Amino acid sequence: MKKFRRSLWLGLVLSGALVALLLVRTDFAKLAEAFRRANYLFCIPMIAVVLLGMFVRAYRWRFIMAPLHRAAMRNLFSATMIGFMANYVLPARMGELIRAYLIGQTETISKISAFGTIVVERLFDTLTVLIILVGVLFMISRPDSPLDAVYATSLKAAGLLLCFAFVGVLGFLTLLKMKTAQTLDAVRWCLQVFSQTWREKILGLLEAFVSGLGAVRPGAHLVQILFYSALMWGLYALGNDFMLQAFRIDLPGYVPYYLLVVQAVAVAIPASPGFVGTYHAAVVAGLAAFEIPEETGLSFAILSHFLLIVPIILSGLFLLWREHLSLNRLEVEAEGVAEETRFP
Repeated sequence: MKKFRRSLWLGLVLSGALVALLLVRTDFAKLAEAFRRANYLFCIPMIAVVLLGMFVRAYRWRFIMAPLHRAAMRNLFSATMIGFMANYVLPARMGELIRAYLIGQTETISKISAFGTIVVERLFDTLTVLIILVGVLFMISRPDSPLDAVYATSLKAAGLLLCFAFVGVLGFLTLLKMKTAQTLDAVRWCLQVFSQTWREKILGLLEAFVSGLGAVRPGAHLVQILFYSALMWGLYALGNDFMLQAFRIDLPGYVPYYLLVVQAVAVAIPASPGFVGTYHAAVVAGLAAFEIPEETGLSFAILSHFLLIVPIILSGLFLLWREHLSLNRLEVEAEGVAEETRFP
């Protein structure tokens, strides 16, 4: 558990620093006014979108896993909800390992293969977010875009770098799938400068990924995965639109998708469980680029974050109770899966 505890402390330090910065800069009277003016009826469809998005995520996982194993939707949904609940309350994204453990137990399949499909799932998430980013960059390039010019330039530069990086990673993964042995040999040679521990961790992740990547088939299977990826992230964008309406923030129609990119980057940064601080600071900065006051942006961030994680935490805890499991036991099992997969 030591490596998970180290990650927890590092995340807590970053999250604490960002929370402190936000609090110092906030006018609490204006923050209270922003909350007072909000239309909380939009919380209802927001919660529905969050839960439906999780169902679509589990359904997409079923398609990713299908060539390896036909898993029951009930088990996939339960593992997904419990895993994401664990991501929000436990350190170091242990929920991903817990998902692999749970589906491995309920479906009697290899936990390494299950973890591999989760890694592949994250690749499709990254691909979808980058496609959204390309669309956002096109929209902010229009002369009538209200986005701050300096911020728009920075976003374009960052987006270009990310796209180049993703193309490089995608090329590497294509080689890994088509020429697995040769690519792994080349990686081993390149990793000689690292310690044996780190070499084993990196190679373990690659081997897990290869196991999951073998489940993806070109043609109809790939199209279905891409469709459900687009549907899921479209639902998340709809949730952002509900929150913008709740706080009476009138911005162009692409802004909910722009916020998706901002939020995706925020949750990718190592932070405390639940992405406290990183999520809020990113959303405040993202909305400030449209000249939205910081207090309004922070009220949006606080309420949207609450509605994103609390329904999943409550649902995950209920499913945990129904499966006669505990968080302590899942932490131990996650450590076991980490050792099996050599997860860093």
